[in-house]
Amino acid sequence: MSSGKHEKKDKRILKLDGCLLMAASLAYMELLLQLLCGLDGSAPVRVFASLCAGLAIGTILCLIGGRAAFFTEAVLLEACTIVFIVQEFLYNAYKVFMSPGDVAAGAGGVTGEFSDVVWEMIGKGWWVILLFHAPMAVLIAKRKGIAFPKGKAKLRRSAILACCALFSCGFVSAFSAEGAEDSFASFSDNVRGGGLIKALAMSAKPQQQEEAPLLAPTRAAVSAFGGSSSSEGPAFFGFNKLDADLDALMEESSGDILAATRYVAEQKPAKRNEYTGLLKGKNLIFFTAEAFSAEVIDEELTPTLYRMATKGIQFKEYYQPAWGGSTSTGEFSNIFGIVPTEGVRSILRTIGHDNSTTIGSKLKALGYFSECYHNGEYTYYDRDETHTGFGYDNYVAKGSGMEEFLSGTWPESDLEMMQFSLERYIDQQPFSVYYMTISGHCNYGWGGNAMALKNRDAVMDLEVTDRVKGYLAANLELEYALAYTVECLEKAGIADDTVIVLGTDHYPYGLEKSTAWGNDRDYLADLYGYAYTNPMERDHSALIIWSGCLEKADPIVVDAPVHSLDILPTLCNLFGVEYDSRLLVGRDVFSEAEPLVMWTNGSFKTDKGFYNAGSGRFTPDTDEEGNEIVVSDEYVAEMRDIVRAKIRFSSIVLNQDYYRYFDEYVK
Repeated sequence: MSSGKHEKKDKRILKLDGCLLMAASLAYMELLLQLLCGLDGSAPVRVFASLCAGLAIGTILCLIGGRAAFFTEAVLLEACTIVFIVQEFLYNAYKVFMSPGDVAAGAGGVTGEFSDVVWEMIGKGWWVILLFHAPMAVLIAKRKGIAFPKGKAKLRRSAILACCALFSCGFVSAFSAEGAEDSFASFSDNVRGGGLIKALAMSAKPQQQEEAPLLAPTRAAVSAFGGSSSSEGPAFFGFNKLDADLDALMEESSGDILAATRYVAEQKPAKRNEYTGLLKGKNLIFFTAEAFSAEVIDEELTPTLYRMATKGIQFKEYYQPAWGGSTSTGEFSNIFGIVPTEGVRSILRTIGHDNSTTIGSKLKALGYFSECYHNGEYTYYDRDETHTGFGYDNYVAKGSGMEEFLSGTWPESDLEMMQFSLERYIDQQPFSVYYMTISGHCNYGWGGNAMALKNRDAVMDLEVTDRVKGYLAANLELEYALAYTVECLEKAGIADDTVIVLGTDHYPYGLEKSTAWGNDRDYLADLYGYAYTNPMERDHSALIIWSGCLEKADPIVVDAPVHSLDILPTLCNLFGVEYDSRLLVGRDVFSEAEPLVMWTNGSFKTDKGFYNAGSGRFTPDTDEEGNEIVVSDEYVAEMRDIVRAKIRFSSIVLNQDYYRYFDEYVK
């Protein structure tokens, strides 16, 4: 009898199934996520972080022992399973992973306005849910759990030491730099580089609070980026800067505020130029167009968009980076001119902040009538709390007065939004209004998009796939909305006195291969005419700045690379408002500053070439003669430093409300 009991105890001692099962489960789910999302490379890094976390959790469960260990493991395993499933669904639909904070911030709107899509995704993805629950099935099959026998002190001490060692391994893996270009890479970039478990650990890592870290790159790099500060020569018009006592601010601040002020002091302010004040005093209609792309613009299919793109300011190379979020991050970059370092939560962080740098705030201070509009749900992304803080007296959307003028379709009509809203301000000059459109939203099947179905006949003869036809048909509603707007402005005799600006929030991810949107292949490649291989190829788009008065002047052509962060400083310069160019990480495209388009993972594009942070390679452009531009390693390194500095400065502005501190020292 005693021999049998001893044998049972030995079996219990050696029975570390729970420890191994948790480690194997996390590694399995990490690999499954990689397979389902088509992630390339870094598999060992992802698996190692998962194994460390799983072994550490499993060892603790061994110490708990008994039924408590089983039930604790079941709860933890199910929680991990749900997290992995949510991330797979997010990537399937939006081609981006989101941090827990971003998921929580957007959950209310998604379950409201997009509840049908959510249930459809669950219905189509039942097999994905089952695959991720395989470890849970194994655990249930082993219901006995794990336990250590009492009295085995040495074994317990060994287990505790092993637990500490495994936690150390997990910590080193989670917080190492491998898999991310820098600490400001987005959550999605971190998942791609090191796996979901590692990205979750990195997102939980507290921000380092250094006394006064150096944000700015070398003087040589700043000079190369900002151009000469000489005030000599007939073309000098002064600087776009405010008279702020930065020395006093540095003396009276510390930590992040001191670091940000040092950064600002190092920047060369942009010169005013021949385009400064070109549009001064004019009305402004500013659009962020849902999933808009350059491919929508066509002389025959979209004549108004074509007119505005070719007879306004012509941007030959424009990008809207996918900032690791969705519509919210695209809106943020267009409005604020800094990097949305907090993903979907970036706009939420602006509530109660000093947002006086926005063009809406600048024009409102000059007495402009100001409102903003959206033909989606009033509370989606908490726009009811954020958008009036951008310089607009009122925010009107579906649910706050616009709903009775809309047809109640999905998506709603951009044309109907314009028919409702134009009469609110067309006689209120000068006016400054902002729109977030929705007609171009995915999906693009005839049965899933009312705007695509409405405009189907107009695209049926195009020689493209049906999904691309659906996308173009949905965007025709934006064309009709702009045609109506221009017609009303011309009838009112104020087309020459009104500026229309149109950018997008993100590339049309609803055309990529995705069961969420019913795409059995990559239709985005069909739209583009090529399969993208890097962020630059994926995120190319179009920017429109048009006014009737521009059609009567010589064409203004911008050949250099431009991105969404450049919209705000360019508009401030064109409208001739007072602003400090050093506070915005984008550039006035008419200034002498070197062109710079950047992504949160550290990739960047200049007029000399493209640096892909994923591969670590810089691909030079060619000059007018077709010769490859020679670029030194020092140039690439300096530009990488500049990108890092701008991303970090953006983070401090957003998280510390830096502009409020700065404004206190403006004379």
